[in-house]
Amino acid sequence: MKNIIVMSGDIGSGKSSVATELKQLTGFDIIGTGTIQRAIASRRGLTTLELNEISQTDRSVDDEIDAYVVETGKSQDHLIMDSRLAWHFIPSAFKVFLAVDPVVGAERVFNASRHDENNESLEITLKNNLKRQSIEDQRFNQLYNIHFRKYSNYDLIIDTSYSTPAAIAQKINDCFNAWLTQKNFSSLWITPRKLLPTQDVNAVNDDHQELSVFIYKEFIYILQGHSLVIKAHLSGADLIAAHIITEEPNQLLTEGLSVAQAAHKVTLAMLKNWEDILGFKYTRYPESV
Repeated sequence: MKNIIVMSGDIGSGKSSVATELKQLTGFDIIGTGTIQRAIASRRGLTTLELNEISQTDRSVDDEIDAYVVETGKSQDHLIMDSRLAWHFIPSAFKVFLAVDPVVGAERVFNASRHDENNESLEITLKNNLKRQSIEDQRFNQLYNIHFRKYSNYDLIIDTSYSTPAAIAQKINDCFNAWLTQKNFSSLWITPRKLLPTQDVNAVNDDHQELSVFIYKEFIYILQGHSLVIKAHLSGADLIAAHIITEEPNQLLTEGLSVAQAAHKVTLAMLKNWEDILGFKYTRYPESV
């Protein structure tokens, strides 16, 4: 077991900012392969989006990045690595995924105004991010037979949508230390504003002490613990600990009710009532509502 923290995540999730804060807490060096990817794109006179598109047929881009990550994992220690696939190439590391609401992520990328990315507006940025994300997902699955955004690949998943990089770094450090000493820690920390209810807000009456969720088409639904989420909303909490039951759409949650069926039972009216009572708005809704 090495003292290496590898961070993957959604576009705009703040990996670089979190890594900087985490370095202050751990004293570890930072290696960011995103920098390598941008350098390759710049050398070829491309944007990162264009480079990702070329990578579908030009394996040399992935090979160059992969070889660097593998060698680093073997030869170095006490590192923070910002890399999409370091979790795959350095299996002994502490594997972290930073999630972010797509709209929030797009706002961050747009406001960063990187010169090598064509983001003329927030809407175009969101479209480019989703396109780039889809290209990466398909390529990684084709090349390595892995599902990059499947949460079960990681030791820790943290939503960065509404928390500061310093707060996220502190949470990672706490969980990393628990992992090193083989102590229990919650593997998912999610913003309450991304959790979708499976009960009408006016019908909630439970006393569950643990929040259990399931994932369907990138949306996270509450299975048990609606009252805990309501309390988190009302207290203004940025993050709440949760346990992922499953990410498989056909898995049964109860007899005769699969994940997909449970998700499709959620209506727009349920979500609107949840928003009205708790005083917030989702940035997007599932296509099924």
